[in-house]
Amino acid sequence: MTNPSQIVPGSSLGRRIGWTLLIVLILAAAGELTVRGFGRALTDLQDFGVIYSSTRAFVTGQNPYDSAAMQAAWSEANHNRPNGPAPIDLALYPPPTYLLLSPLAFLDWAAVRWAWLLANAIAIAVLLVALTRYWPGNLPPWKVALAAAFILGFGPIHTAIYKGQLTVLVTAVLALAMVAEARHAAVLAAILLAVAGCLKPQIVAPVMLLYLFQWRWKAIAVVAGVSLGLLGIASLRLYWAGVSWIGLLLHNLSLASKPGGVYDPSPTNPLLDQLVNASALLRRLTSNQAIVAIVLVAIGLVVCFFLWKRGRFVADLLSDPVAFGTACVLGLVLISHRYYDAAVLLFVFVWALSNATNWQRFPAWIAIAGCFVLAFPGQVLLVISGHSRAPSAIPQPLWDALVMQHQSWILLAILGALTLSCTRRNRLPYGRGS
Repeated sequence: MTNPSQIVPGSSLGRRIGWTLLIVLILAAAGELTVRGFGRALTDLQDFGVIYSSTRAFVTGQNPYDSAAMQAAWSEANHNRPNGPAPIDLALYPPPTYLLLSPLAFLDWAAVRWAWLLANAIAIAVLLVALTRYWPGNLPPWKVALAAAFILGFGPIHTAIYKGQLTVLVTAVLALAMVAEARHAAVLAAILLAVAGCLKPQIVAPVMLLYLFQWRWKAIAVVAGVSLGLLGIASLRLYWAGVSWIGLLLHNLSLASKPGGVYDPSPTNPLLDQLVNASALLRRLTSNQAIVAIVLVAIGLVVCFFLWKRGRFVADLLSDPVAFGTACVLGLVLISHRYYDAAVLLFVFVWALSNATNWQRFPAWIAIAGCFVLAFPGQVLLVISGHSRAPSAIPQPLWDALVMQHQSWILLAILGALTLSCTRRNRLPYGRGS
């Protein structure tokens, strides 16, 4: 059992006060997770309703991207009752996603939502253990408690759970992959990356760059083999059922990114405030798409250059917390993401917490401050409170760019801090060199 004197630094009275505050913080975060995450999920799970309906259509040999097939699968799963989140959104996930989730298709809606909430609870438990006990680098007990409170109270986690997104599960699998790599289980890490990529490719794709920067061809071959194997099995299932799915999937992706679509980065998207990627911010500042593309490419090249340089003196980039966090944030900045996908900032927060030993660690403190701001859905709170419009003294375009897209600015600041940290050599190596 840990001695309370080891929990927080300072005098005896200070340790007791600190220990009490940490317990209160953890309990408050757990309560927030229960209410804002699992509590709201009991009456929502809208996005999971779409994924679940597509999965049932896939299992029964129907087109998982066809709205009529999804509606029929939903009606059957819900026993033709009108309650529940009817699948009204586009199906955008690749076939391997539905293959991996296919066991859920054998449950009706009344049972599957509880199974899904249980899966999310297990994923949070995995994150708590992986990011504290098995993190590549020792955290003192008081930092472990603070990290646990942050994980439980992080807003993107709550939003992902109540909307029924795959983000929490994918983040947990990524955490396991990072731990596996740090413990020299390179093949297992690659398999876990492949599984996470099949569930949510846009989150995992930037992490795969870490393998490329170090020419980790064996690991890349494992990821490609597992991914292509799952894609082949899923495609054969649809082929044997006589389903032509590629055209409809591409059509759905086109609808999602066209003007007014859910991933449209321009002001024509009514849900633009929910996007956190830099393209949404840049389109607030300029309508010139060429300028937007040039800026995004420049950001990507600069960050990738420093990641590549770091790979020259870190044994395994995948087990290096700063490189791993940088890749995750780079994906959030360059690829269309909504607020709940910022759950991957958990990796950044724990890295920053382990490095913020004094006030001279500016990159770590910048990352911590940014993570704390993103712990709350700022844009949504502004919209709900009726403050999405600028005060009369401020031009609306300026308000939209600086205030309504403040999360994009914060992600850019975090990415800059992480990139700066990538230029510094570690005192202790990670991965195979440790």
